[in-house]
Amino acid sequence: MKDSVQQDNRRALPKFLAVVAASAVLGGIGGFLAAAAAKPEMLEAMRTGLDRVMQMVGPWGIPVSSVVLLLPAWLHYCSARRLYRCLEPDAEENTVEEIQRRTNFSLLFNTLETIFAFFFLAASFQYTYAPFNVVLFLIAMTCIILLEQKVIDLTRRINPEKKGSAYDLKFQKTWFASCDEAEQAQIGQASFQAFRTTTVACMIVYVVLTLINFIAGTGLLPVLTALVIFGVLQVSYLLACIRTRRHIRR
Repeated sequence: MKDSVQQDNRRALPKFLAVVAASAVLGGIGGFLAAAAAKPEMLEAMRTGLDRVMQMVGPWGIPVSSVVLLLPAWLHYCSARRLYRCLEPDAEENTVEEIQRRTNFSLLFNTLETIFAFFFLAASFQYTYAPFNVVLFLIAMTCIILLEQKVIDLTRRINPEKKGSAYDLKFQKTWFASCDEAEQAQIGQASFQAFRTTTVACMIVYVVLTLINFIAGTGLLPVLTALVIFGVLQVSYLLACIRTRRHIRR
């Protein structure tokens, strides 16, 4: 009987090498053409244009994104709360699932606004509206935290076995410990999918930043940042696997 491990490796290796070779060729061609097409005056015009856009958009970034994202987040929460208030003791499982679906969308919009708020806060320090954006950032973060707290409280009322406060620094650990095995398995599957997606995203960002450095001379700091995120992701995942295996053996 042939070794199945070697068979799988031999079957997958040609396709893997073909993808690596094709990626290297396309990356080299793309980098060469981009470097040839990008003239210094064109790069300077792009930088100037980006600065002008950010100077116009930056002061309005946080308030506009807050309205666009926090408003639907609040509406999803309110609709979930109305369903909960009408929830009967013998309510169908579909109703509970709908409440959880709406709260999940509320948290999704809340998270997107968090990303935009941090981006425009960082951008504000490069331009001339930093104090104004700092105040807007604090207001937006207050709304984000309060909405997250309300969503967590509603979820706890639906599931009394859940534990944890939105203001607890160890909330995620406490919440995970209060979940049953099926919920923990679901969280594990979602975490693994996020791990895979982030791994691919880090590599794409690394390639893009390397090409930009080759073209525009942005330096190695952006590339190093992408690699630090990739390294933290990989090492933390492996260490978590080691700790989990030790815990299971005990």
